Amino acid sequence: MDQQNEFLFADGAEPILAMPDPRAGFFLEVSQIWNLPLGQRARFELRGHDLPEISGRLELARAPDLPLNAREVLQLSVGRIAFKSTQVQGWSLLD
Repeated sequence: MDQQNEFLFADGAEPILAMPDPRAGFFLEVSQIWNLPLGQRARFELRGHDLPEISGRLELARAPDLPLNAREVLQLSVGRIAFKSTQVQGWSLLD
């Protein structure tokens, strides 16, 4: 071995290397503009919905239009439960 430019050290089984998700930056930007924890597990207090509270990983049910506009109402979901960003009264992250 004359030259070895990169080393990969990891505990446990052989790591799986994958390309980063190209949507990650988009999701982060949406999270920041709407102040919502997209992709994270959280508890949500809802108003004007059949369920006053739900818990789980927050996802976009439909991507917002571009350019991003904080006044647009987001279509969100936790599991199969759909709701709108305007229905979120409050949220807190789960461990």
